[in-house]
Amino acid sequence: MLGPLAEYLKSNFQQDKSRVILWYPALLALGIALYFALPQEPSKWLTLGLIEGLIVLAVMLRRHLTSLKILAALAVVLAGFTLIQVKSIYLYAEPENLPDHTFYFRGEIAAIDSNYQGRRRFTLQNLEDFDGRRYTGKYRIVQRSKKGEAKVGECVEMIGRIMPLAKAVVPGGYQFDRKSYFAGLKGSGFAESRWFKIDCPHGERERGFASFVADVRQKIVNRINSLLAPDEAAIAVAVIAGERGLIGRRLNEQYRDSGLAHFLSISGLHMSMLAGLMFFLVRFVLAMFPPVALRLNTKKIAAVLAIVVSLIYLLISGMEIPAQRAFIMTFVVLLGVLTDRRAISMQTIALAAFLVLLISPEVLTSASFQMSFAAVLGLIAFYEKVEFRVRRFLHVDGMNKWLRAVWLYIIGVVVSDFIASLMTLPFAVYHFNMVALYTTLGNFLAGPVIGLVIMPFVLLGLLLLPFGLDAPFIKIVGLGISWVNEITAWVASLPYAGYQVPSLPHWGLMMIVAGGLWLMLWQAGWRRWGWLGIIVGVLSLLTVRVPDIMISADLKTVAFKNADGRLELVSSRGGRFVKNVWQSKYPFAETKTTLKAHPELKIEGRKATVAGVSYDMDRTQGVNLYKNPDGSFSAETVRDTIGYRLWNK
Repeated sequence: MLGPLAEYLKSNFQQDKSRVILWYPALLALGIALYFALPQEPSKWLTLGLIEGLIVLAVMLRRHLTSLKILAALAVVLAGFTLIQVKSIYLYAEPENLPDHTFYFRGEIAAIDSNYQGRRRFTLQNLEDFDGRRYTGKYRIVQRSKKGEAKVGECVEMIGRIMPLAKAVVPGGYQFDRKSYFAGLKGSGFAESRWFKIDCPHGERERGFASFVADVRQKIVNRINSLLAPDEAAIAVAVIAGERGLIGRRLNEQYRDSGLAHFLSISGLHMSMLAGLMFFLVRFVLAMFPPVALRLNTKKIAAVLAIVVSLIYLLISGMEIPAQRAFIMTFVVLLGVLTDRRAISMQTIALAAFLVLLISPEVLTSASFQMSFAAVLGLIAFYEKVEFRVRRFLHVDGMNKWLRAVWLYIIGVVVSDFIASLMTLPFAVYHFNMVALYTTLGNFLAGPVIGLVIMPFVLLGLLLLPFGLDAPFIKIVGLGISWVNEITAWVASLPYAGYQVPSLPHWGLMMIVAGGLWLMLWQAGWRRWGWLGIIVGVLSLLTVRVPDIMISADLKTVAFKNADGRLELVSSRGGRFVKNVWQSKYPFAETKTTLKAHPELKIEGRKATVAGVSYDMDRTQGVNLYKNPDGSFSAETVRDTIGYRLWNK
């Protein structure tokens, strides 16, 4: 029996031998994922022992090529595990004993942005209080006042309050402090007074390139805000400078429900459009000068300038993960133009994923990384497999060239959007519990405005900004954005536009990812086995249960499942933040209940007792309880996040 199976595997592997290299980013990601999946911080000595063990095995098996290949794969997995562990250890610092009251503090501005309410936010470092006590790390402080100009590198003082980082508030929910931990943040808070510029106590540091880029970003943001109406300016700032904090909640929800939320995150759409527009603009201008066009390779000149514009756009956009991926892929494509080679391939996306994970391994768990790479991977895999059929389908004899262009655009938008939406659907369900049912309609209507109005004039505006000639072009960008805003509002108003669904369990998402990679990275017949993983992952939705009881860490927010299978909040209890997170993850009824109606739950001090079992909230950030057939309850608690699981007990 093993003979035919072994022959089957060997035959398929030989056919796909050239594609083994595509699995190295996946193996690196596997090592990172294993680290995050551990219940507590692993020993660094154990990791060191595993590394040494692999080296010893490699020496012992140096004459066995097959064994060395297996060890190489294990080494990549261990490299991913080690990479994220080393970064976690490097970033760790003893927790600060922050005052639990309002106090005076001063610090150096490390970054400036806005929160979701549009309020200005300073990230401060080298923090000191009135007595000169220093606080290590960075702290993000929301400002009350919008008056005054501030720059990165300057020092300010204020009166305010700083609190520890917010943690996850629901099992399997978003871990707020994990992202903050890897960003070097140790706390967040708000100012209760105006901020005042002061001389830095230890002397002002020499302003470097990062400060220069931050100043340029802030000037662009200020310029856009001075030229456009608030809603148009908020979207323009997100598209150009990568700052989404100015977008109001209503507008944000409209983009989400219409399936156009990807437009707000700088990604391949923006980078490729900008680079392509610059490429063709340079070639068009140079073609107007025959002596230059006849003597020089204008295509390669255009490629170099497109790379320069892409790099500048990456810097002023804040260098978020989708932008990094888009720049790497754009750079490789344009490098292919310079070297006369085809660059759009699986190798390109594999290289981009490998580099991003090497630089920032913690982004593996972020929705932006997962959805960005999933969409591009799906598109490349689809056109790899059916490129010839697509070309034959799109070819229509005797069609007018303008009609042909319209036909290609319509089919391109519909097919590409369908594939990208299908690829990102599992991650949208897992992270956001939401499906945009009319995403194809939204992209079909907004696509021409984005491609023909917004992005071309964004490029012209940025090119002419240093000369003060950008105003007419930025206003045209604002006009295009107002049209897109109207489209999103209409699409989002359609019935069930943003449809709430239960979140995929973690193991279900992993099965879909594993099956999808197997299906797309291989090309031989065995690739079809990937469908098994995808089907099992989708069926995992059948295992999702709504908790019977939900209790927050502070015991102030409580919810019970009613007869309809929906959760009811206990009235007049709990904070808005926890309620919003719960309601985005589980189905809630509009009605409310009371603690008296549920005598099975007793709250005393820091403990909650259900069916005779007590849960100490000093040891968890919250608990979900599921009722078993015998009347007992199973508990699912909120796990502490990386960097806090072992050291911050």
